[in-house]
Amino acid sequence: MGRCSKLVKRKIYRKLVSVDEVVQILERYRPIKPLGEIEVSLSEALGRVLSRNIYAKVNYPPYTRALMDGYAVISDDLIGVYEDKPRKLRLVDRLSVGETRIVRISRGECVEVSTGAIIPYPADAVVPIEYTNIEGGSVVFYKSASRGENIDQVGSDFSEGEVAAWKGEVVTPLLASMLAALGVDKVYVYQPVRVGILPTGDELRSPGEQLEYGCIYDSNSHLIYGYVKMMGADPKIYERALDDEKDLEDKLWKAIEENDIIVTIGGTSAGLEDLIYKALSKLSPGLIVHGVREKPGRPLALAVHGDKIIFGLPGFPLSCLLTVNLYLLPILARLQGKVYEHRYVDARIPVPLKGEPGIRVFIPTVLVERRGLLMAYPLPGHSGKISSLGLVDGYIILPENLEYAPANCELKVLANPFWRQYDVNLIGSHDPLLQHLLSSVASTGDTRIRVLNMGSTAGLNAIKAGIADMAGIHLLDYETKEYNIPYIERMGLRDVLLIRGYLREQGFIYKRETAEVSSIGDIIDRGLRFVNRNPGSGTRILFDILLEEESRRRCFEFEDLKKMIKGYNFEVRTHEAVAYLVSKRIVDVGVAVRYVAEKYNLAFTPISYERYDLIVRKDSLDKKMIKLLTDRFSDLVKEAIKDFQGYRIDDEVGRKLEF
Repeated sequence: MGRCSKLVKRKIYRKLVSVDEVVQILERYRPIKPLGEIEVSLSEALGRVLSRNIYAKVNYPPYTRALMDGYAVISDDLIGVYEDKPRKLRLVDRLSVGETRIVRISRGECVEVSTGAIIPYPADAVVPIEYTNIEGGSVVFYKSASRGENIDQVGSDFSEGEVAAWKGEVVTPLLASMLAALGVDKVYVYQPVRVGILPTGDELRSPGEQLEYGCIYDSNSHLIYGYVKMMGADPKIYERALDDEKDLEDKLWKAIEENDIIVTIGGTSAGLEDLIYKALSKLSPGLIVHGVREKPGRPLALAVHGDKIIFGLPGFPLSCLLTVNLYLLPILARLQGKVYEHRYVDARIPVPLKGEPGIRVFIPTVLVERRGLLMAYPLPGHSGKISSLGLVDGYIILPENLEYAPANCELKVLANPFWRQYDVNLIGSHDPLLQHLLSSVASTGDTRIRVLNMGSTAGLNAIKAGIADMAGIHLLDYETKEYNIPYIERMGLRDVLLIRGYLREQGFIYKRETAEVSSIGDIIDRGLRFVNRNPGSGTRILFDILLEEESRRRCFEFEDLKKMIKGYNFEVRTHEAVAYLVSKRIVDVGVAVRYVAEKYNLAFTPISYERYDLIVRKDSLDKKMIKLLTDRFSDLVKEAIKDFQGYRIDDEVGRKLEF
């Protein structure tokens, strides 16, 4: 009893609300409408919303002007004129653009004018120079002219006092240019919203600071700052608040005093250190939403203090991005007089998906169009992955009443506000040399490449589904001991090209002061802490084959031997991550390529060379970057491989096999 009494009480979420209720609940406490208006110069108004109609201060054009170089004439003087029936008019003056002289002409006269010059009264047409000839003090005309030809009449575009721009329009560079032409120098716009961004958490560090193991850089503040700035509001990032109730409250109150909207990041869930809900509960009226029936983003908190709005956003990047898109941007837009509409697209889903009853599930996805069909491929992992931030195109939506979505069904996707498609999608196994090759062929910068390191098996599945253009693979078949081809045949892949690549030396990597690790037996017998690769990766398959052989030597069941390896289920997705964890002494040993062992100054015991190949969809071969890489692959590899220890080539490099 005494021991339990010392435990900190964990906060449980209030009643969860639906996604659609969040904004409605806020509107019960304060109207979501513009905060007021301010008068600003035209240049300062860019991106803001007009709060009043704007009226033309002058006629436009402000005078009747010539639209090209030529001669201003009275069109009736040239009736019936043709190339074989020319007519002379007396040249009485010349006018250049910028001259403000008022010139008049009579019948039988003309005036030479340059483009933009004043048209003399009562001339009503301009004949281009190429249809004329000078003879002494006269001009010979070889064509007639119609009334109004090549003339821009005064006030034909805008009349003084006419509405030039309507209340509610966003001031774009084009609109600003038009208003300037009408003599408008200042406009009234809705007051920009001041947004204070308060990151929270002892684990946060600012970019540029030393990063200890267990800490992370603050990235969400910059995500929110960028979105808010692009919406025309005025954001400000505050010093992070520590996981201390007083420190958090002091910094929160400062942000509330200085801003219209306050966005806190992190500390909104039900953890013992999550203090945001406590601080927001002390406001007036205080916390109005704590927890939404959505995934990710469930810990969203929303509070009101007077007319101030406080968002408590979850700290995981993908959760933060989703809640910004769903709630912050629409509310921010309305407070500045803008109309914000979420962008939804319909897409085919190539894999089955599971929903959760009563929860609206948002699955991060990449969007790819192939042969006129838009497809959405779910990104693996959790909402804490920052790599997905630069890659995610939107979120597949599984409604609350959908428990299962079969493969190849069509679902709604909430697209990111600034989504645009990539030119090339490469999904497969991580490899440092391949990244170097991609950089060399994409150095022109005119191709958008997306690289997803999801493992060899995921790469083959993405190729088959039409999501990936290319995949890097290194899958060893247990029975044939052959790389990659058996898997392609087993999956029934067609209309693809396999390009034989290079050989990479895989081995055990460990700290140099650690006694040599030469086998799985060493890992088991010495109780070494091991880090594994993700299922479906070539390295994981290689390790499992070695483990299978070790189980037969020991007369153990494979599953039983797995349990004897400390950290078998502790997984990472890249060779770099394996080396990093070993270098930090989080683990003792892992399996990776020699290249990263050398990079992190680690010991290396060879296991074997493996073949790393590229597989390409044939209908992607005409893409510029793909064509460059496939045409020059052998030469590029031979040139670069000398800088990558643990890599070598054989006679197979560059060989192309069609399926």
